[in-house]
Amino acid sequence: MSVEIIALIVLVAVFTISAVRNVHMGALALVAALVVGVLVVGESLDDVLGGFPVDALLILLGITYLFGIARVTGTIDWLVDRSVRLIGDRVALIPWAMFVIGTLVACLGTSHAAFTIVPIAMSLAHKHKIHSTMMGIVMSSAIVGGALAPTSINGITVMTVARTAGIPYNPALMFGLSIGINTLVVLVAFFLFGGRELIARTRAAGPAAAAGSGRSGSGSGSGSGPGSSRRRAGGPGIGGSGLATTVATSEGAVGAAATGADRAQAGAASSATTASATSTATATAASSTGAVSLDDAPAEKLSGYQLLVLVSIPVLIVGFFTITLLDVDLNLGAVALTIAVLLAFVNPDVGRQALGRIDWGTILLLGGIITYVGVLTRLGAIDQLGEAARSVDSPLLAALVICVIAGLVSAFASTIGILGALIPLAVPLLIPGGGLEMTGFIYALAISASLVDCAPFGTTGATIVASGVEEERPRLYRHLMFWGLSMVVIGPVVTLLLFVVPFLWA
Repeated sequence: MSVEIIALIVLVAVFTISAVRNVHMGALALVAALVVGVLVVGESLDDVLGGFPVDALLILLGITYLFGIARVTGTIDWLVDRSVRLIGDRVALIPWAMFVIGTLVACLGTSHAAFTIVPIAMSLAHKHKIHSTMMGIVMSSAIVGGALAPTSINGITVMTVARTAGIPYNPALMFGLSIGINTLVVLVAFFLFGGRELIARTRAAGPAAAAGSGRSGSGSGSGSGPGSSRRRAGGPGIGGSGLATTVATSEGAVGAAATGADRAQAGAASSATTASATSTATATAASSTGAVSLDDAPAEKLSGYQLLVLVSIPVLIVGFFTITLLDVDLNLGAVALTIAVLLAFVNPDVGRQALGRIDWGTILLLGGIITYVGVLTRLGAIDQLGEAARSVDSPLLAALVICVIAGLVSAFASTIGILGALIPLAVPLLIPGGGLEMTGFIYALAISASLVDCAPFGTTGATIVASGVEEERPRLYRHLMFWGLSMVVIGPVVTLLLFVVPFLWA
């Protein structure tokens, strides 16, 4: 057996062991890179570690630290609270509002931040009699759509891996295509799970709401009454009761899901979901008592420091697009880290707390996968796969197979990990002679691997199921399972038809 085949078998073993034994994939891949690179290939330790993606890790460090500060200070919670208040009683707008809010939060460094919105969304769905499956798909689409933003971990990962492999890549276009596809998914789910009825209810509620406001006069807007007293009792800032309670509880649910459900097999997913639900039970119970009610959310203004943190977010985004447009040789992570350090200098206590929000697990995951792929590249294993890919009569068929594999593996394992491994393996399809020159195949691959994340076998789907009302969880689990697994095929077919096939005919 050749050394190249051994190295590829080790890569498959890394994914398998990570899925079955729930061992961190990045740590496994980094150890595999050292063992295969030094002992099997005969490279020096410096050569192996030279493939460690320092630039990408600086981006992840800076982004997650900055938005960790935004979460610690409650700035993101404040944004969510104000956005939800704009919905009012227009029930048909609730799913779309949560989609927009979830997408925006997922753009901010790590998609895991959007998990804190999931219990709020599911509670609103239960309160307003919105189909739980609709809201689950809405939140999943928001999370995976925003996750491919150039300011979020998944988007940074795809950009880094693609550019390392020498593939032309436009991060803004990737984000736009991701939002477009996920908006289409939400539109289908909206009308498939009762959207027409929500529209009818909203139209019927309009005249009633107007009549009610006329009768109530100034009483509803005076700020007095039980709702107002509950808001005052919450204390200053977002850190009082209501939304903050739900967010804190939901972060516990995310932790449980991320460690237990992310690698769960289909047969055991229900029990993993139940385990995650334990840490979400408080949030679900709180919704029935009004803790996540729109009326009970804090109404206080931002403090001066929170306002400073809030301003830093658009500064970073504008800075990113400025760097991109001017083609300045400046790492986005360096900009984010500089802003974060300045904020930590103003308030050292917040800076220390935000250190715990840095996504070290994803940093290790990306570093390990890219380091091992670097060993494969220098070994020539990627070139051998390229020859095999070119031997396929139809490059489009090979692309479809790769996208389906990405979706299937991503349903049970890490989306970032599978993208980090498959994008370099797909390079031979994109180079001259491969048959898919200068097409949207990388965009199709990234979106195909993301659309399946609503399946309850991974972190996103498990968190959604755990955040649902207890009596609805079995149905929600079944629906998300079928929906997610259907995306394994539907996602690649649709994305390839939209992003690849037109270029083949051009």
